[in-house]
Parts: sequence; structure tokens; C-alpha cells
Amino acid sequence: MNTNYPTLLSPGKIGSLEIRNKTVMCAMGMSQSDHGHVSPAVINHYAERAKGGIGLIMVEVTCVDTPLGLNTSRMLVIDDDKYIPGMTKLAEAIHENGAKCLLQISHTGRGARRAITGSQPVGPSAVAMPYSFMMGLSNEEPRALTIDEIHAIEEKYAQAALRAKKSGFDGVEIHSVGYYLGEQFLSSTANVRTDEYGGNPENRVRFHLNIIRRIRELCGDDFTIAVKLSAVEQGEDAGITMQDGMYYAKRFQDEGVDALEVLAGTWKKEASMEDMPDTASPKGQAVGLCMALKMGIQQMTGSPATIKMIGGGRAQDPNVAEAALTSGQCDFIFIGKGVLVQPDLVNLIDQGREDEIRPCLGCGVCIDSQLQDGECARCSGNAVLGHDDNDYTIPMAETPKNVVVAGGGVAGVEAARIAAKRGHHVSLYERGDRIGGQMFYAVAPPHKENMIPLIPYLERQLELNHVDVHLGSTLTAQDILRMKPDAVVCATGVKPPVLPIPGFDKTVSAKEILTGRESGDRIVIIGGGVVGCETAEYLAEKGKKVTVIEMLDTMAGKMVNVARTILMGHLKGLNVELYTSCRCQEITDTSVTYLDADGQAHTIPADTVIAAVGDRADASLYEELKGKIDEVYNAGDSVQPDSIATAVSQGYYCGLSL
Repeated sequence: MNTNYPTLLSPGKIGSLEIRNKTVMCAMGMSQSDHGHVSPAVINHYAERAKGGIGLIMVEVTCVDTPLGLNTSRMLVIDDDKYIPGMTKLAEAIHENGAKCLLQISHTGRGARRAITGSQPVGPSAVAMPYSFMMGLSNEEPRALTIDEIHAIEEKYAQAALRAKKSGFDGVEIHSVGYYLGEQFLSSTANVRTDEYGGNPENRVRFHLNIIRRIRELCGDDFTIAVKLSAVEQGEDAGITMQDGMYYAKRFQDEGVDALEVLAGTWKKEASMEDMPDTASPKGQAVGLCMALKMGIQQMTGSPATIKMIGGGRAQDPNVAEAALTSGQCDFIFIGKGVLVQPDLVNLIDQGREDEIRPCLGCGVCIDSQLQDGECARCSGNAVLGHDDNDYTIPMAETPKNVVVAGGGVAGVEAARIAAKRGHHVSLYERGDRIGGQMFYAVAPPHKENMIPLIPYLERQLELNHVDVHLGSTLTAQDILRMKPDAVVCATGVKPPVLPIPGFDKTVSAKEILTGRESGDRIVIIGGGVVGCETAEYLAEKGKKVTVIEMLDTMAGKMVNVARTILMGHLKGLNVELYTSCRCQEITDTSVTYLDADGQAHTIPADTVIAAVGDRADASLYEELKGKIDEVYNAGDSVQPDSIATAVSQGYYCGLSL
């Protein structure tokens, strides 16, 4: 065991459940079920995390009442005995690899979308779910549940718990965060009932207490029960105060709940300057809430809290986790996206190999791919996540090859990493003086702190896997042909665009600005995509007057929804002028002329004009080598400029193909 983290890595207990360490993989929906049934992909996903050393796994949100309770079309389901065989295989796979497991059970309530369920949603009251930029969702007004319907749903939760026990799970977690039914009953804005289920905190918690009591009747005292709780809510439609959260925690402790996984909720329609994207969110952000609930329970009872508190929020940093545990702020640490991107994170910590942990960037692709795109989860750092098999096997090559990788960006490094792991001899050539490629521009705008560690991770992976790295080396096709490699991976990135606009040669690139080039005080940015908008924030924070001109009708349209909303809120707060559906017509030394959607011309004074119109793929090396080398691949932005997730995926599977 790594002695730097004795508390984190030591065993612990939740109720009667003995856990090998104090790490908890929190439930994160993957949307990979087979019509609600556990699929091989689901089993592989959780088995890999159990194998990776996590102590307790909260298996993703699982529906207790189809179709009304569904969140996504591929959500796991546990409302019928037919799901028990698959759940049994899942629990067995987790246990075989040393972890314990709870099944998170839930009903989506007013958050369920008609497009998925085919029906009007239901909720405690006929109060529509407001838009929340943190989820990028709102919904239609639900139908208020009758008392009999509430009783029926309570029984569905309890029967789901019984099925979980029959399947071999160690317990269940009741989901009461975000836009799920459990949270809705606890919230004074979602639940405006005046009967025994509403009107005050005592009545609003009745739904949960009835479920908990019934689960105990059916499953016994040795079956672990946890609640995932919004301890407090913020924003215009907030309905849970900190005092409410403390009261609910105390009532759950009284009722014999074994643990609370503690978070906060947000119901804000727009972002402000105070809101930060997850690329800049602080480590251990939810840990303090656990301490607040502990203090509240002690004040109400006169004794220290006995219910276990599970805290976290970007707590994959073991130093943050250890400090939270040793200070007594929480009893266990939940880790979410950190084990999505690095399944064996806990083992790496245990073995003192922290420098090998791939960082979670906080990009939000994992959530956006499900809620906005209706797909399964993806990850910008883990190419396997979301694939139909979730197969992490990296087989050794039957015949080791000499492989040349041209380009040291994300795609090139990933291809080199996987190829080297398979036993190939890999030489990587990067024309610049450092590894990272486009990442140096991606981390330059404000609020990208959580993305910066990716660059040293890439460098370390090349070192660990004994890749022969050549910096400052621009390869030609002739150079490569003289080397006579067995295979070549072209990851040569992008080249700057040239637009047929009079005066376009007077522009400077966004990349130049983001890496330190000075600008004037009046800035016009041509292009309102992700790069253009992030550059606008970068300059506006320096006090520049910034205008952005975009041809399309949406700014930063390819950005993850939450991050985009926060960025737009920042630009608004910084008084950046945004013009959509506009086309740049002419650039001079002192101004920019553009045409609006009606074809009217407008001229803006400008000291500096920045081009952020999107780079073009540089596939010239790949095209020259095709047909001259048996194995030649193209990966990353040299295929098509896209996201980090796409670059990593292409690099990973290219490495597997060699």
C-alpha cells in the first residue's frame, strides 16, 4: 500500500458492508443497456473499474418503473424479474474483481421526456422542470401523481431493491439529486402539494422514508441502503435549503440509512461570471457539504453523526482525498469521471504511480453525448468508453514492427502509446520543440486549469512506453521512405485557412494571440466557433473591446452545452459584442466591414483583426505515402479537425490496428 495515503487506502465499513478501501465509484449513466437489460458492454465497464481497485461501485441509475421513469432510451431497468439474470452477472463480475456494489435505483419523474417514454411525465406536482444550464434540459409540465400512484411507485422502489438483493448486490442507492423523482419530492419548488407528501420538510421526506422502511422489511438489516442527496440547491428555482438538507440527513440517519452521497443542486437558466466550467472546477468541491450535514446532525441530536458521508467532486487527486478523510470532513470519497478516464486509477495510486494517471479534463463530453446527442457516454481521454464491447484488452502484436509516427499531438501520442504497449518499436517525430500539438492552444484561454495536466501526461506516457521521440523534426515522404518502416501513422495536424476576403492577409491568427502576441485595444474576431469565442474571453478579460462575427446562427455551436452556456454568460458579462448570421466582407488597416442577415453593410473600427475561422486538415504527408508503404494511417486533425475525444479515439484504434 502507498503509505502516502493510509486513510484513503485502508478498509472501511458502510453499515455491515466491509469495503477494501475508502473509494467509491459514483453512479454515472452510460446508456449502454440492451433494451434495459445488462449487456456485455455494461459488465465489462464495471468489471474493469473493480479490477482497477475501486472499493465500492454505485452501478448507474436504473429505472424502477418503465416507461414513465426512463431517463434515456438505453437506461438500465430493474422493474421486472426478467432483468435479474443480467444483474446477477453484473454483480458477480464486480465481486470477482474485489469490489462491492450498490445498484442506484430511480424514477426520472418530471424529468422524463415524452420523446423517450411516449407519455406526459409525472411528478409530485404539476410544476414543469425549469431549464437548467447544468443539464441543458427543461421539460413539459408533468401530471401530478395521486396518493395511490405515489404508494405504487414507493412499492416499485422497494421491489427493485429486492431484485437487486436477489441479483447479489450488496445494497441500493436511492437517487435524489438533479432532475430525478427523489429530489423532486424533497424540493419545495417541485413539490407544492398540500397533503401528507408536501407543505413542509417533514411531509416532503415521507416518500423516501416509506421506501426505506419497505426496503428494510423486504431485504433485512444487513442490506446496505444509501441515498444520493442534494444537500442544498441554488438558483432561481432552488427548493432545498441547507437547513432542509440537514433535516433530511438527520431523518435518514434516524431511519437507518447507512450512507449519504452528498452533492449540491443548481437551477439556473443562465450562467454568470461566477459560474465556472468543469475545466476549471476546484478539487474536492462537494466535500464541505458532508461536514455541514455532520454538524447539522450533531446540533439536532447532541451526538456525532453515525451515518457515513461520501464526499467528492474532482477528488481523483489522492492528496485531496486523503486530506478530506483525515480531517473528518467525510468518511468515503466518491470518484466519478476520474475512473471513467482511468479505470485503474486506485491501483495506480496504491502502487505509487500517480504520474501515470490520465487526467479528467472536465470537458463534459461524457454527459453531453447522452443528454444532448441521445448516444452512449464518450470520453475525451478514454477511447474505449462507450464502445459496444468496452473491451480494454491490448493484445501483444504477433510480429513486432518498426513504426514511424509523424506528429506529437494527442492523436500521434495515443497511437504511439498503444503501438508501443503492443511490442512495436515506435519512433515519433514532432516538428515543434515540445509534445502536445493543439493542446497548447486549447489550454491557453481562461478557465482551462484541469486540462493543463494532459500535456505532462502525454510526455510521461512516451517515456514509460519507450517511444523514441525526435523533437524539432519535420519529416518528408522521402525521409520516411528512406527509413523503410513497416508502418507509418500520419498525425500531422492542421494548416491555417485562407479566405477570399479582401484584406484577409491583414489578420493575425487566434493561435498567435493565445500564445502571447500583442493586440490593439479594439478587436474584431472573424469566426465565432469555439476558438473564436474562447479567444474573445481571453482578450476581454484583459480589458480589450471585443466584437465577434460569425456566419452561422449560433456561437460556439460545437461546444459541450454546459461549457458553452457558461462561456456565453462570461462573454455577456464582459460586454463582448456577438454578431451571428453575418459575413465578413472586407478588412482594412483600421476597420472590418460585414454584411448582416438582411444584406446590410456595417463597418466596425478595429486595431487588430483575428482570424478564427477553423483550420484545415493537413493530410499532405499521408497522401504522398499512400501506395508507397504497405501500412499507412491517418489520424487526428489531419483527417478532419475535431475534438480531443475524436483524436484520442482515432489514435487508440490506429495503435490497435498496427
